Formats: sequence, structure tokens, C-alpha cells
Amino acid sequence: MTHPRCLRVSKLTLGLVAALAAAPVFAQSTSAGVAGLVTSSAGQPVPNAEVTITHVESGTVSRAITDASGRYNARGLRVGGPYTITITASGAGNTTREGVYLNLDKVNQVDAALGGDLATLGTVQAIAGNYGSAIFSANKMGTGTNVTREEIESLPSINRNLQDYVRLDPRVAQTDKARNEISIAGQNPRYNAIRVDGISTNDAFGLESNSLPTPRQPFSMDVIDEISVDVANYDVAITGGTGGVINAVTKSGTNEFHGSVYGTYRENDWSGKNQNGIRPQLFDNEATYGLTLGGPVVKDKLFFFANYEKYKGKGVFTGASGYGPTGSGASNIVGVSQAQVDEIVDISRNVYGFDPGTLALPALDSESEEKGIKIDWNISDKHRASFRYGKSEQETANLNGFSATALSLNSYHYTRNFELETYTAQLFSDWTEKFSTEAKVSYRDYSAVRDAASQLPAVGVRIGNNFVNFGTEQSTQANALRTETWNAFFAANLYLDDHTLKFGGDYEDNDIFNLFAQRVFGSYNFNSIADYRNNRPASYRYSQSTSGNIDDIAAQWGMKNVGLFLQDTWAVNSNLTLTFGVRYDEPMVKNKPQYNAAASTTFDVRNDETIDGNGLLQPRFGFNYTFDADRPTQLRGGVGLFQGAAASVWLSNPYSNTGLAYTDYNFSSVNLVNSNGIAFTPDINNQPRGNGTLNGATQSVDFVDKDLGQPAVWKANLAFDTELRGTV
Repeated sequence: MTHPRCLRVSKLTLGLVAALAAAPVFAQSTSAGVAGLVTSSAGQPVPNAEVTITHVESGTVSRAITDASGRYNARGLRVGGPYTITITASGAGNTTREGVYLNLDKVNQVDAALGGDLATLGTVQAIAGNYGSAIFSANKMGTGTNVTREEIESLPSINRNLQDYVRLDPRVAQTDKARNEISIAGQNPRYNAIRVDGISTNDAFGLESNSLPTPRQPFSMDVIDEISVDVANYDVAITGGTGGVINAVTKSGTNEFHGSVYGTYRENDWSGKNQNGIRPQLFDNEATYGLTLGGPVVKDKLFFFANYEKYKGKGVFTGASGYGPTGSGASNIVGVSQAQVDEIVDISRNVYGFDPGTLALPALDSESEEKGIKIDWNISDKHRASFRYGKSEQETANLNGFSATALSLNSYHYTRNFELETYTAQLFSDWTEKFSTEAKVSYRDYSAVRDAASQLPAVGVRIGNNFVNFGTEQSTQANALRTETWNAFFAANLYLDDHTLKFGGDYEDNDIFNLFAQRVFGSYNFNSIADYRNNRPASYRYSQSTSGNIDDIAAQWGMKNVGLFLQDTWAVNSNLTLTFGVRYDEPMVKNKPQYNAAASTTFDVRNDETIDGNGLLQPRFGFNYTFDADRPTQLRGGVGLFQGAAASVWLSNPYSNTGLAYTDYNFSSVNLVNSNGIAFTPDINNQPRGNGTLNGATQSVDFVDKDLGQPAVWKANLAFDTELRGTV
């Protein structure tokens, strides 16, 4: 089978034989690499040949020397190209390779046979993906896909998000289109790891469905240079791979100024109808505009790339717009009249002295703003550094409280505000021709806060079998999240003839503040409009901080993770390549939940236990056997254990629910309400507690098994690849 993107290697009369192939991922990386074998015209290895690798557009130069077996390696190179690779050996001549393109997380292999004369091969692209030489490589063992900048620019994307492109890998499935939810190899979407320039950009806390920390993607696709998707990669530097690992790198500046100004606009009326002839009402309209600019600060030395993007969406929430009172003409009629709604509003204003709002829907608008700048510095031929800053701010309106039996007034609605700020610094170094390193440090500051439309108790008034809701929705009364995360990564490669040793480690330090306190303003239900007028609640719940400080209800805790890895890639012979490695991860919890002696004694389990110290050893193995055949043919596979990280929200509840931080007053019947003298008040600072006693007070206590481990999964694959020729 042939494809326009397939690599074709020509036989050259000057005696040059070259092959480009994508080799194994050196995971967590934001760079590319190149390696190869240099032989003489007689087929003997050429030692001490000088290999000069030049990134044409930036003048970045890296050098390597072939060892006794004729092999060379270079790491920490810019992604993309074009590159010119020149191989020079005394008495054997020169070889120049032009137009080489290197892929993210891959080591492209360039082998050469020197014939004693200058030989030049024309432009060749080594593009990883589903086609061409990326399939047929001695180091191809696991499964994954690379998406290049050319593919990103050529493929249509309505939503302009990462999910549209990673689905080029057939093992990536969109499990919920409306929520941009994707599953990789059938795993929970929250087990996916997403990194941009080495910074974790996935939803670490676990509240969003799209695997990202914000409803919209917090970075522009116009800044992404390349994407890699790892489904099963046996490189031990891989962490967080229980689902899939999506790694992206942003664009860099070059010796020429380049940029773009762009904009998109669409309306819901432009979308098609479904199989029932109905056009889904998803939004009114939305617009995106932005710009990018990159270029040199100092030619061949210092470069910048900056971007800005703004999004505005005017939406329609079908759950709200589709429901209305009798006589409203809404597509879904709730058994409540406009006169009854008006009566509730009148009672609220004239009896209790507050405004509950109306059924009029506010503008359901969403906005986001994203900006960033990247600096690349060619320190020398041996060292290259990169720095990037990015910030994303988003605001999304949410209308809730609507159903077939419920309407809500606009005091019941809220806005979600998100902010994500990131910093990263990277250093790529070739210390000798046999030793190279990659180091990375990053910081991420993230917050998600609900901004309520009112400061009131939550109120529901029953009308027959229906409800009218107003006030501050009970889960919005105290709802704020902030996380601060530091990451560090170090990997070293030591080249010893047929063996490449890789070793290093990574570190994560995550601090969490999660305030989720329901009903701290109070929550009331009334059985009728008359009961609401006469202040006769049917049920009442109220949560109060024990200390009087609402922040003391929050889960305030932190966790670190330390990972260490060691790996040997052994080129046994020209046909067989093996990779053996092991990785160890251990979580370290910074602080324990407040100890509750009464609850711990009752259940014979301590509530202050954590997963601290529950480490996991992860062995990994991969192989590739290339057959001697007239067409590319190989057998490849591997097996390995991969540990990820549980969504932090799953581990956060024992810190929120200690049974000591707050008291929950629950009067669930009319008799309890009446006997305790409960009377509705809109004053959130003066909610009733039941005759001044703890009558109706309850505690919630969550526990975590001390032997609980982070999620882990064994992965294995076995594949046979061969090239089909002809017109198939």
C-alpha cells in the first residue's frame, strides 16, 4: 500500500544508502532526536565520523561522533525541521542529508554508507504516524500516533480542540461529543495524561469531562507544533499512562519573522439537521480571533514566539429555554402558571424583603482569553534552553434547576470562572558524544470558582407535583477550587555501542484547596405557596462550620509523587532490538485528615489514613524483529505495567468530611421543622439551628483504606507489519 506521506528510499549511484525510521519515544519529552549507523562502502562501521545536525530555519547546530561500532546519537533537538545532516569521515568522504524532519518524542534514524565522494540526497520527510517508515523501525514496539503541524493545518476542526486531532489514532474514541470526552484504549477519560511543553494540562482534580482543567481548551491550536499520542509505550519515562498519554509541543521562533492573524465565526443555523429532521439548538453564535508572531531576537541565538486568542460564545441552554410555565409556548410545559410564579416573587419581595429574580433567562454567554510567549535560546552547540509562559481565563454561565417538573428563577443560576497560569523552563544538553541530558521544571496555578447570582438560601416551593426553585443553589453556596503544582523531570542517555542506557526521575508537588460546602446558606422546601407565605417550611437543612470560618470546611492538603526509572535498549543485531526497563513511583501525602476518634472507634478504621508510601514497581519490556525480506516486514510487541494517578477529588473527601469541621442540621419533615421552631429567613448569616440545640445535627465522615494504591494497568501488544505493494 502506498500513500503520499510514505517515505520512499531511492538507490543512489554514488553509493549512499540512507534510511529514515521513527524510533522509540523518550517519553515526557518535548524534543526530538536522531540516531544512525555509518558504514563504509564495504559495509564496515566507520568510527570517529563527525555528524553535524543543523536546524536550517534557526541555525541551531548539534554535533555527534560515531563510536567504535559506527553509531551516533543526538537528543534534545527542536521538533520539526527542515534539518541538514552532514556526516564527515577522514578517508571516507562526506555525506549530506537535507530536508530531514524530526518528530516529537521520536528518535529519527539516519543511516549512511560513505562512498568516498560527496553525495547529496534530496529532500525527504520522515513523518511518524500511521504510514511510512514510522511503522517499519527496529525500535517500533508499542502503539501510538504522531500528528504533525501540516496535518493540524490541513484537517478540518469545528471545535478547534485537541480532541479532534488525537482521534487520528483509531484507539481514541469520543465517548461524549457534547462534553468533548475521549477514551483511549477503553480506559476512563480521567486516566488520560495531557501535557503541553512538558506541563501537565489535564484535569488533575477530576471535575471536568474533557480531561482538561477548563470547559474550553486552555491553549490555542494555532500555537501547537506537533502532538503525540501514546497508547502503549514501554519507555520507562512514561508516567500517568493508565489511559493514554497526549504530549504536545508549542511552536518556536526562527531566523525569519512569521505570524498569523485569524478568525472564525459560526451560527447554529448553519449546522445540519439530525436523522429526525431536527436541528439541535446548541448555541446561537460564537466567534474566535487571534494572532501569532515569532522571530529572532538575536539571529541563530535567541528567538521568541507569542500568541493571543479571544473567544466569545452566545449560547442557548436547551434545558432552560426548552421549559416554561403553562401558556408560555415553550416546547416543554411545566405544570406551573405564570401567575403562580408571580405570586412567589411577590411574597419574596413584600413578605421577606428580597428579590428572587424572574423566569427571564440571562444571556448564556461564554468567554475565554488565552495568551503566551515562548523564548528559545541556543546557548552553544551543546546546550539549548527554552522558557514559556501561558495564561488562560474563562467564564461560563450556567442555568440550572430546570426539568420536566421544575422551573428556576434567575437568582438560582451561577457563573463558573477559571484561571490557569503556567511557567516552564527546559534545558537540553549534549555533555559528550556519549552522554546527553534533558531537564525540565514547571509551575502551574489553577483556580475554578462558582460565582452565584445571589447570596440567599436555596428555596424550593412545591406546586402540585412541580417545583419553583430560587435563591443560591445549594452546591454553589461555597464552591471554590485552587491547586498549585510544581513538576521537575530529568532524563539522561548514555550511549555504549549496542546499548543505550536511560535513567532519571520525575517529581510532582501538588497543593490543593477545595471548598465544597453544601447548604452553608441554608436550604428550604415548602409544600405550597400558602406555606411559603405563612413561613411553614416542610424541610430544612443547614451546614455550619464548627470554627465559624467557612474556609475550615475546605479540604486543604497536598501530595507529592517521586518517580525513578532505568532502562536499557539493546541492539542485539541488525534484526533484533530489545528494551528492558523498570520504573518506581511512590506517593507522599503531606498532611493527614483531622482525626475523629468517635468515628474511627465505631468503624474500627482510622479516618486519618492516607495512601502515603504506597509505591509501585513497574517492569516494562519491548521487542522488534525485522525480517530479511524484499519488502519491509517486522514482528513487534511488548508488555508493561503503567501507574497513573487517581483524580484528586476521589482522595479529597476524607479531608472535607472529617465529621469535625462542620455540623449538618437536617430537619426532614414538617413535624421536625415545627417542633424545632424553624422559620425561613433570607439572611444567610442568621440561619436557624433548631431551638439553639444540636437537634437534627449529623456528621459525615469519609475513610480511605491505607492500602489503597494509585490506579495501574498492565498493557501488552503484539503486531506483525508488512508492506503491501501494487495498487492495494
